Amino acid sequence: MFVGRDEELQFLNRHFAREGSQVLVVYGARGVGKTRLLREFTKDRESVSYAARACSDREQRFLWGRELKEEGYDIPDYPEYEEIFAAILPDTQEKKVLVLDEFQHLIKGEGHFFEALISFLENRRMSRPIMVVLLSSASGWVENSLVGRLGGAAAYISGFLKLRELTFPEITELFYGYDTADAMCHYAILGGIPGLWCSFSKELNARENIIQNLLKKESRLYEEMSVYLAEELREPAVYNTILAAVAAGNCKLNDIYLHTGFPRAKISVYLKNLMELDLVEKIYAGVYRIQNPYVRFYFRFLFPNLSLLEKSAPEDFYRLKVEKDLPAFMEESYRQICRQLFEKELPTGLTVSPWMGKDYCIDMVGVDGDNRRVVGACSYSRMMTVEDCAGLLSHARKAKILADRVLLYSEKGFTEELKLAQDQGKLELRSIIGTE
Repeated sequence: MFVGRDEELQFLNRHFAREGSQVLVVYGARGVGKTRLLREFTKDRESVSYAARACSDREQRFLWGRELKEEGYDIPDYPEYEEIFAAILPDTQEKKVLVLDEFQHLIKGEGHFFEALISFLENRRMSRPIMVVLLSSASGWVENSLVGRLGGAAAYISGFLKLRELTFPEITELFYGYDTADAMCHYAILGGIPGLWCSFSKELNARENIIQNLLKKESRLYEEMSVYLAEELREPAVYNTILAAVAAGNCKLNDIYLHTGFPRAKISVYLKNLMELDLVEKIYAGVYRIQNPYVRFYFRFLFPNLSLLEKSAPEDFYRLKVEKDLPAFMEESYRQICRQLFEKELPTGLTVSPWMGKDYCIDMVGVDGDNRRVVGACSYSRMMTVEDCAGLLSHARKAKILADRVLLYSEKGFTEELKLAQDQGKLELRSIIGTE
């Protein structure tokens, strides 16, 4: 099933329809669906692909050449890139697509891959155009180092496309069959990364999936985070320390300094790098939180308790360290899910977002299809009261928002007094699981 990528597919189709050759960069988190998108895009088009490795340039050409030999191409053992391009991209009538996965490994090394590619495309300018799609999971490198690494040759790149994570409605459409409560828990842990959801099973509930497919040593996700950070970051020990500090509630720069002992200037640099990787986000000046759901789960529950995890049965670890605090952990994700579900009710193009004040936050702020201003508050783990509604309206006044609609979301219900207040007209009480 292909879900939630219509705009991205249109982007690729528009570029393919243009005259001449194109070089596109498509990037995003590992497992977000880059390969699946390109499979959909090329299913009715002539295409060739290669998955680059982290190795020397000579080994890269050897491996690529060996793959081509196995496919029947007559090519040297250590072909030059020009020889590879000539073999896989013959001068045919139809426009062809060349997909290079994890292309950063072709550019970071000592070789001349990109120069050879551009030279080949220039020579084909008057004959047969080619569309080259460069895929990468190294988002930070693409956004901050690629153009500098290529220099003037970067002008040949026709466009960049960053794949976003799927929303909760999209990911549950793709992985249908889950109970809504379980799906919400999974989303809080895995976010909208299809590659991570593939490690869970719809035959198991949330508790069972966490135990069987995340806490067991033989499970794929058990080592996922340490491997990912080691690949993306040069000094994982420093980054682990900062992420652990933020996950433990040290969200202000000064609190991170007091917890880690690192100089503030150093912390700021490392936080910037984490933000470039979409692992951390700045809420407002000097205050940070972990943005990536699985990183947040890992450093909240696993990293600080690895010794216990190593010597305990997964079921015992879940009971001792996860079960009690999981509802509170889900609060941020629940607010995100509420915003996404409400956006589905709105006309295309209208969005709902949080509002951050200096000493307060409004979970949902937006405008509906009738041009009415909407504010909302969300609570996953506790019953909502009249005081919650009053607090929301107070924050709206601070933000100078005169609300026409007030939405309160809760999975633990609402007090009778609040239910009576709903009769006033603009207040709406909602529950995701209750309205399944």
